[in-house]
Amino acid sequence: MANTFPKISIEKVYKLLKEGGVDTIDTGRIYGVSEEWIGKTGGGKRFTIDSKTPGGLIPGSSTGETIPQHAKETVERLGVDKVDVYYIHDQLRGINTAYTAGHFKRFGLSNFTPADVQRIYDICKEKGYPLPTVYQGNYSAVARKPEAELIPLLRKLGIALYIYSPISGGLLTKTSTQLREREVRGGFRREGRWSHFLMALDLWAEAAAEAGCSKADLAYRWVASDSALDAKYGDAIMKAKIDEIWKVVEHDAPLDNFNK
Repeated sequence: MANTFPKISIEKVYKLLKEGGVDTIDTGRIYGVSEEWIGKTGGGKRFTIDSKTPGGLIPGSSTGETIPQHAKETVERLGVDKVDVYYIHDQLRGINTAYTAGHFKRFGLSNFTPADVQRIYDICKEKGYPLPTVYQGNYSAVARKPEAELIPLLRKLGIALYIYSPISGGLLTKTSTQLREREVRGGFRREGRWSHFLMALDLWAEAAAEAGCSKADLAYRWVASDSALDAKYGDAIMKAKIDEIWKVVEHDAPLDNFNK
């Protein structure tokens, strides 16, 4: 969110999120002024808020001293007593201190390998630190590697899976023609696998047509109904009225992180 992001647009988004059954907003210190805007607009009073440490994205932020301080600053910016889940990228001692200080309810991991998840869990259990109970990770119809090792491990450890990017960063909403006609800066082309994704997009478009829905709808339907996610384990996906939300922010939203 930019400093000039209209409050009226944020209010409309909040309303649509509520109407769509969304009760949690994920934010973070590294997301510009997202925490400040959520605090200024009262989002923390109307939604459950999850946040995270900056990790390696901000040098020196993953120490036993800085993590508790950042957690304290996060709840102050958000205008809440505590956040629900606090995700980390490093430094368990600091997480324990922040948890003991009451800055968050649940400890979450984000974007760790299965081996690291197990190692973190074992360390926390050995030292009496809060155990991770939520894992936030990438998962979609074209990003299913978590099914092999990660998800079974999460099940074994009793850790819920919160997924992001069910439309694969927007890829599943595109056509192969759109991507062929423009220079693609993503890693798939550089790695020589782009042709496979172009083929997959053609198949995806056919599947959406057969289902009588948009490609984005199909992506969310698959994650919600046919994927490895299971509500009985506490798994969740961020959902909303995608088209309506886009109409609200269309004239304010940038093209990407670097271009307006």
